[in-house]
Amino acid sequence: MPTQLHDIAPGRGHPAYHGGVSKVIVPGSSPTVPVVGLAVIVSAATAWLAVLLGAGLDAVLADRPPAAAWYLQVALALLAAGTGLVLIPVVIQRASGRMQAGVRARLLEHYLAIGPLALARGGHGQRVNTAMDAVDRMVRYRAGFTGPALAAVITPFIVLGFVAVFLDASAAAILGILLLLVPVIVLGFQRLFRSSSGAYRRAQGTLAAVFMDALRNLGMLKLNNASGWMGTKVAAAAQNVRVQVMKLLARNQLVLLVIDATFALLLLSTAALLAWWKVDTGVLGVGGGLSLLALSFLMLAPVNYVGSFFYIGMTGRTAQERITQVLTEEPHPGMLTALKVDLRATGLHLESVAAGYEDGADAISGINLSFPAGSRTAVIGASGSGKSTLLRLLSGQLETSAGLVHDTRQALGTATLRWNTAVVEQNSTLFAMSLRENLALADPQATDQEMIGLLHRVGLGDWFEALEQGLDLPLGEGGARLSGGQGQRLAIARAVLADRPVLLLDEPTSALDVHTEAQVLQLLGTVGQGRITITVTHRLSMLADYDRVVVMEAGKVIQAGRTQAVLAQDGYLARAMAAYTRRSERIGGHR
Repeated sequence: MPTQLHDIAPGRGHPAYHGGVSKVIVPGSSPTVPVVGLAVIVSAATAWLAVLLGAGLDAVLADRPPAAAWYLQVALALLAAGTGLVLIPVVIQRASGRMQAGVRARLLEHYLAIGPLALARGGHGQRVNTAMDAVDRMVRYRAGFTGPALAAVITPFIVLGFVAVFLDASAAAILGILLLLVPVIVLGFQRLFRSSSGAYRRAQGTLAAVFMDALRNLGMLKLNNASGWMGTKVAAAAQNVRVQVMKLLARNQLVLLVIDATFALLLLSTAALLAWWKVDTGVLGVGGGLSLLALSFLMLAPVNYVGSFFYIGMTGRTAQERITQVLTEEPHPGMLTALKVDLRATGLHLESVAAGYEDGADAISGINLSFPAGSRTAVIGASGSGKSTLLRLLSGQLETSAGLVHDTRQALGTATLRWNTAVVEQNSTLFAMSLRENLALADPQATDQEMIGLLHRVGLGDWFEALEQGLDLPLGEGGARLSGGQGQRLAIARAVLADRPVLLLDEPTSALDVHTEAQVLQLLGTVGQGRITITVTHRLSMLADYDRVVVMEAGKVIQAGRTQAVLAQDGYLARAMAAYTRRSERIGGHR
């Protein structure tokens, strides 16, 4: 019995670990501190400029032309304010790009960590919407809203300081009392409209999911004349988004109206009365009174900013909460640390293994199999017999619910299996990238010479040599520029480039014509040498190329062993092969 040593769980230092709000923000990328610093400089320079202009006006009215130092201070204030205004958008733009790329990379890493089943459960459309639109909104909120909003809150206190020091302390105290209304107004509206923002986010996610379903199944919809039906679904989802957007915008306009009609009017009218009173009593000159009035406009910064960008703030907060919620999902154990094993020497063994999906029922059970080093095994059986589930288990996509997968010495977890297996699926998965990038997925360190040599090895040499763009050829979405046979050969080349000890093939020739199938089978016989090759197939004609066979039925192994020995037994395989032979003879006779 092998030692019960499974893959090691990740800790907080492991890249697979996800948890907490801190994972949402890329460390060191937030521009809040520099933006606030620059905004404070701009506010102080602008307030100082208002004071200087008022003092200059009073000097002119008193027939005392401003001194040279006054001109120098005005120039410095203008320079400081102008520099800050130029630098703030530059800092925000650069930080936004870094944050956007960083958060999307975190989300992609997380999607890989939770595994395909959890990813599908959350809805692919919702996941894409989170990684695209939600990230955009969160970045606009974190980079373009938070810093300026915080600076807008600080600005009135800077202005009050200038009013108290250079104009009149009692006027600063009265205006300060009015400023206390700002946080009450802002927090009140945030609480009031949070549910509307959440409804908009959910509606947008639903639209993304429906639209993705339509694109993914476009061929099926056309074949069934169901394009109108799907169009109705998309239109209904889009209409729901429009309704939620209009509700959110209407509430945003209400915010602007309430703020402008109450706080702004109250503050400006109070400042005007204070200016008139202080000038009338001789506390301030005319220039000082005008400076007080100008500074009161600067004190409206937080209200004006929050009102103008309320929509960005609310949708950004909601998007950040959504991303945080996604990133707190538990990772799948498949992201655990892989063990170092040598399956080329030990082989792969299953002992009383059972596995299933999230509905709780086991799709396969009681599996006892051995795949010796260098063996070639065909897995056959009717549809629904558990063949593909067995392949998903061996490739590390599913966990065992019972039993052990081991190498005779230790139990192997999903991460170890994933790092030791290369998979070629029934429909080759190719990306809308270059030929080089599609191959580099298996080995990013592979050289161009290695890739080209491998293309020749899998029978794509003549095709490749005729390409003008060579390895830079874009393959198109899903490998649209390749034929089915070329796509399968490329998928096999990628699996070979990965240089894994176990090669898993899921119906690798089912979509190919007879001639191409024969070529691919010959290729697999060549590239599979020295590896454990396990092939799921319905085609009994392929058995001649395999030294071992596994027959499955209803999630169990009913026959297994060397191909000739199993064929000699009275069972499923012998009867299926006899029926296949009779059909072939009848077809040959009709010819």
